[in-house]
Amino acid sequence: MSKKLVMTAGALITTYALLEPHWQKYKEYTVNNIQIPSEFDGFKIAFLADIHYGGAIGEKNLSKIVDSVNNWEPDLILLGGDYISRRKHIYPCFNQLSKLRAVKGVYGVLGNHDVTEGLTDTINAMEKANIRSINNDGLWITKNKQKIKLGGVGDFWTQHQDLDKTLFDTKPEDYIILVTHNPQFVYKLNDKDDINLILSGHTHGGQFPLLKYLGKYVPADIDEKFALSYLSGKRKRHNRDIIVSNGVGTAKFPFRIMTRPEIIYITLHKHNSNN
Repeated sequence: MSKKLVMTAGALITTYALLEPHWQKYKEYTVNNIQIPSEFDGFKIAFLADIHYGGAIGEKNLSKIVDSVNNWEPDLILLGGDYISRRKHIYPCFNQLSKLRAVKGVYGVLGNHDVTEGLTDTINAMEKANIRSINNDGLWITKNKQKIKLGGVGDFWTQHQDLDKTLFDTKPEDYIILVTHNPQFVYKLNDKDDINLILSGHTHGGQFPLLKYLGKYVPADIDEKFALSYLSGKRKRHNRDIIVSNGVGTAKFPFRIMTRPEIIYITLHKHNSNN
């Protein structure tokens, strides 16, 4: 292969990698579980993670995303943390997120960037935006006298994780959703942690094909250390549904290859399924 051809190929790949972060997609999942109450059959959840406002995502981009999510008319909106990469973007980001609308409200956890860049400002901005933090907290979502439990935990790298407020008042037959910024937290769960659906981000889908496909072949002991099996998509572990988002924005490296940024739409159905 000639030097000129190599340089041309490299230039094309680089150009594509810089464009892909702006090529949003909408990924839809159906979650089937017999424990889902009948009133929640068809319940719609929108999930946004890793916005990293200030990079590929600015005011105009996030405004369009918010409008698209609202137009889907979700029952519940969940946010997976890493809203920003730099402190100065906290309030502009939440100014846009304050426009999110869902029948049962908007809830979110914190990511590692939120903690290290401006924990107090992020918490204040969430409150002003009417977004309830479920960081190491939980609550019941009710619908016509039936209910599901929603909880969240602190960031895996920068905070402690406490499941007590999610699980203390639940029964084995209850349907429980947990939001954790980092999917590596799934390895800290044990059989007594009766959680049905876990939503996470943090990985950006690997951002590069090597990481994305390596995750399918990593041995369990290495996998547990790096959580490569949970880079992107829907998986099952110990009968729990785990959905990991590619995220919306980028951090550090402003490019993606074959890991398009995504907004996640989830619909719950009361069915018994192994899928």
